[in-house]
Amino acid sequence: MPSNLNEPSPTLGALVTNTDPAHLPGPKPLTGQHVTLSRLTPDHFPDLYANVGSHASLWAHWPDGPFSTLPDFSAYLQELSQLTSDLAIYSVFPHSGPHAGEALGLAFALSEDRPTNRVAELGLFFGPHLQRTRAGTEVVYLLAGLLFDLNHRRLQWKTNSLNLQSRKAAERYGFVYEGTFRQHQVCKGRNRDTAWYSIVDGEWGACREAFERWLGEGNFDEWGGQRRRLEEIREGLR
Repeated sequence: MPSNLNEPSPTLGALVTNTDPAHLPGPKPLTGQHVTLSRLTPDHFPDLYANVGSHASLWAHWPDGPFSTLPDFSAYLQELSQLTSDLAIYSVFPHSGPHAGEALGLAFALSEDRPTNRVAELGLFFGPHLQRTRAGTEVVYLLAGLLFDLNHRRLQWKTNSLNLQSRKAAERYGFVYEGTFRQHQVCKGRNRDTAWYSIVDGEWGACREAFERWLGEGNFDEWGGQRRRLEEIREGLR
């Protein structure tokens, strides 16, 4: 062990020289080429119920829901928005298509550990019209980019280990699988094993460039089909 704990040491881990705290996202919306993320307000609740809350199948792996009425769903969102000041909730509005201007999903940025460890968590709840779209992918690019710009050093993604759609999405976006917490929770009376994923700050540069190349117009043909997959682009940058 080194006599000076501030000296480099392979047995103690790398020194962290950036000791500034991370910060919470502010109230301003995030606007990209395909989508805008606006902080959740009650005005969004009817759209979100139509596109998310009323789809019972979307709630299979979620700890709450489903909801059979707009008032019940609205009360849930109101409670969720007041749960903690460390949570920023965004409604997702696409810029084009038959549902342009509607709130089609939710994005969550949780940052409870800002002063020292600088860890954030990203969560998504997309309705059917937002899944597998450029707008949906841009949500991750915008929100992850903001969290790293706000000095987080780790961005987490957690999901039920049986939620294969969520796990595939995490890997597509560049999150690295870290392991599974067995018997982590009881969710709706059933065991939940939780799969953990992350992107760390040293990986974000390549992930960001892959997102930007994938989102570029040149990556799509005249029918809107992708020419190269996001994973393929990111792998080529390593």
